[in-house]
Amino acid sequence: MKRPSGPLVAIRRLAPGDPLGTAVAIMLDVAVVAAALAAAMLLRFDADVPRRNAEFVIQLFPFIAAAYVLGNFLFGVYRTVWTYGSIGDIIGLFRPVALVTVVLFAINFWLEERLLPLSVILMTGALVFPGMAVVKMRTRLLIRLPWVSTGERRLLIVGAGHTGQLLARELQANPNLPYQPVGFVDDDPKLLHHRIHGLKVHGTIAELEHVLDRMDAEVVAIALDRPSGHLVRDIVGICQRRNIPVRMVPGVDNWVLGHAHDTLREITLDDLLGREPVQVDFAACSQSVRDKVVLVTGAAGSIGSELCRQVLTFHPRELHLLDNNETGLHDLSLELSGVSPETTVRLWVANIADEPRVREIFARTRPDLVYHAAALKHVPLMEEHPSEAFRVNVLGTLYCAGAAREFGVGTFVLISTDKAVRPSSVMGATKRIAELLVIALARESARTRFAAVRFGNVMGSRGSVVPTFMKQIERGGPVTVMHPEMQRYFISIPEAVSLVIQAGTFGGRGDIYMLDMGEEINILELAERMIRLRGLRPGQDIQVVFTGPRPGEKLREELVADFEHLQPTSHPKVMRLTAAVDVTEREILRLIDEIRQVMWGDPEEVRRRIHLVARRYSLDESAESADAPESEALPS
Repeated sequence: MKRPSGPLVAIRRLAPGDPLGTAVAIMLDVAVVAAALAAAMLLRFDADVPRRNAEFVIQLFPFIAAAYVLGNFLFGVYRTVWTYGSIGDIIGLFRPVALVTVVLFAINFWLEERLLPLSVILMTGALVFPGMAVVKMRTRLLIRLPWVSTGERRLLIVGAGHTGQLLARELQANPNLPYQPVGFVDDDPKLLHHRIHGLKVHGTIAELEHVLDRMDAEVVAIALDRPSGHLVRDIVGICQRRNIPVRMVPGVDNWVLGHAHDTLREITLDDLLGREPVQVDFAACSQSVRDKVVLVTGAAGSIGSELCRQVLTFHPRELHLLDNNETGLHDLSLELSGVSPETTVRLWVANIADEPRVREIFARTRPDLVYHAAALKHVPLMEEHPSEAFRVNVLGTLYCAGAAREFGVGTFVLISTDKAVRPSSVMGATKRIAELLVIALARESARTRFAAVRFGNVMGSRGSVVPTFMKQIERGGPVTVMHPEMQRYFISIPEAVSLVIQAGTFGGRGDIYMLDMGEEINILELAERMIRLRGLRPGQDIQVVFTGPRPGEKLREELVADFEHLQPTSHPKVMRLTAAVDVTEREILRLIDEIRQVMWGDPEEVRRRIHLVARRYSLDESAESADAPESEALPS
């Protein structure tokens, strides 16, 4: 990106503390006083100045110029960085000019022979002020002239509110930034066709296409307060069709905190999703974690590792990390070291499907709070290996939840998934059985509170669609999309974990909580947006290939089953699911044991039994499943 060069930059580099810069400023002020005084004399005598008056003024001029320069010195005018001058600085210049003019007028008023008329003094002061202001603000004035090219890119600002106004002022005041604002678009009718900082509000956001063409904009900056993902995607789509880059203004906080270098940044996938920052009940979360012994299973995974990071900020007494990935555990422990020095962090290399090892860890750690995030989650792989999905997702949950109840854990939180709703995959069915286990165990638990938290796809988790697309784009494509109509809900990992911790504060007796997942995202649209964000064209630079849905995949995920009802909690983004699921611990354990008997036999039989158990307690399907032959109860 080309930066401005030439004489303008040379002038800009004269800093106020530089002796050369100060000398140049003084000489320019003297020149302004000379021009103002000459103009005032010509005006007073109608361009025919008497010789005697002219000679007197010439003799007196050094004293008059010195008076104005001295006034500027005393009022700190030469310590002002005029490259970034504002209205306040102009007012600061007015004070010494007015004071010197008044003093000169008072002195001359008492002279008997007045060769310098009083009107000349007043006119001189009236001309010196704007003259000095123009000279000192010359850089900002010159670079805003349409015929002066500084190599800056023409930037249109979407949003003329507080953030947009601050951005415009920042760009106008900072000549080192490579953008020249050319106007706004905004939906506020009170602002339309008005000017802000000299820039016109050219139209509404709906008229963005026409404004871009009319203003010949080269860059668009989104300066809206928490814009929706839908709006951001529309703006990005319009600009990408014209190969115009889009930037995002982080927000007013960047100016308040002094992050001037963060004025503009690239559009991220989180911007396209448009999810608002999550605010949790910090006091409640802290009370549930602080000075407690916390155990996180699957701690090296995407969700588990973020759980460890956020839990540690609430300063638990002990934090135990359990996973069978020893490298991931080691790397995470190095990252967490020093975050909370008062917290003891211990690593446990173990498989949750190893019951004796799980009981040993619970017996030694005696946790107060357990976040059970360990699971096998990849849908196509679990279709091929249903026994492994059952062993980890069902038996692993059984062993961890059973140990939690046996050793008096206060709260046990299961991380579930939206794929447990009317599951069409083995992975979703095993997670539904895990939810049923939590419900059943909670009914006969005197001390331990069991809860499950259900949410959809997390943005950026290992093996998920976003990092997969990124890798495919980096190697030149093709980008593989299963179906043009496939839709998914997305949530960022930090947001999901924050809400999991929040849901854990509610506890409950087998309650299932659902996180607010926002709006559905079309996967094809997401892939094309990601390609365009890299400055490439889908279908030309990067091919998009449809592969067809994988085994167990749905075109659209469901968050809530027909027989479940949402109830609000004290947090607006966490809902409690209610359903009359009549499942007992004895019955669910019997069904699990039946699957365990054939676990290493025929994969089709294992898959069939897993789905039967998962469907058994779904009220919208229980009636037809109870009376239908087993072959008819298989998933389509």
